[in-house]
Amino acid sequence: MFSDWSTPVSGANAGASPALSTTKNSKAGTKTFCVSVIGATGAVGREVIQLLEKRNFPISQLRLFCSERSAGEKFQFCGQTLVAQTIDREALAGSDYAILCADAATARALAPMLVELNIIAVDNSSAFRTDPSIPLVVPEINGELLRSNPMLVANPNCTTIVSLMVAAPLHRAAHLERMTACSYQAVSGAGLAGMHELESQTRAWAAGEKVAGQLFPRPILFNVFPHNSPRQPDGSNEEEHKLVRESRRILGHDHLRVSATCVRVPTLRAHAVALHLEFANAISPAQAMNILARAPGVRVVDESNGDQPADPQMVSGLDEVLVSRIRVDHGGAPGKSLALWVVGDQLLKGAALNAVQIVELLVAA
Repeated sequence: MFSDWSTPVSGANAGASPALSTTKNSKAGTKTFCVSVIGATGAVGREVIQLLEKRNFPISQLRLFCSERSAGEKFQFCGQTLVAQTIDREALAGSDYAILCADAATARALAPMLVELNIIAVDNSSAFRTDPSIPLVVPEINGELLRSNPMLVANPNCTTIVSLMVAAPLHRAAHLERMTACSYQAVSGAGLAGMHELESQTRAWAAGEKVAGQLFPRPILFNVFPHNSPRQPDGSNEEEHKLVRESRRILGHDHLRVSATCVRVPTLRAHAVALHLEFANAISPAQAMNILARAPGVRVVDESNGDQPADPQMVSGLDEVLVSRIRVDHGGAPGKSLALWVVGDQLLKGAALNAVQIVELLVAA
């Protein structure tokens, strides 16, 4: 079911190279770059590889790195075969950019070496998101932070990105004062293992076998439960804390009131968020629709035209975040409150695409 993400190769290509040298994606005279993808065999890493080719990124060499367990897996890129290898200093040396798709502990361990090797890094983990010296960037919202040419950039949490792609343009227009977000998060947020677990539970149920949770604390099939990230002293979970902290940082709005409830649901790769927004200034659903129709990376689904509201299957595989059900929130301040339904592909805009867009801006800076 998941083979379309990565096009792995076996058999006749056993002699494939661990790195690709090519000028296929570059015009004559255009500078090209050596890019390393760390965590290449995971769900996000696989998407990064595809995006670099799809978006015609100016690559001179692509290097793929992974854990010992996954070493040797082969990928197609620009018509050639690459082999993922374990990380070492010598293999990384000479890279211009590194996109980290590994866990936070790996990112923290590698960051000093990447800086020492003069490799500009974009990290998808949570390792550096709270560090005020490291930019936390969604290109459509605060991409200007990249003009300082930072050596390390943090990629925000997936739910934060999906939510703020819609909330930020409205904030610029009417000054957001309060955001309540209820998220319905796909199993892809737990990586390939989460997706495989949903698939295996589906097969078990269809075969009349017992459905049991392994990666998740309980069965995810036909079920929803609060996000299984660590519980915090105030009773919230870590995923909810990320949404609160990161929203304030990205919007540059330290006093934004944010309430989050994050829930895991049995969808494969797209998150949905019910947003309730309250503003300092008046804003109507029609005004919000007009603003969002012009917002980069956002697509408005207009039910008044007979379209169905956005859903995870509709957005899977799309670069844009979809927004629908734009309406008055009757529980908020009259004339200043909106309710919206936002859906985005967790692996794309929620992770891999945002990281690749950051590198594209760094290249252009």
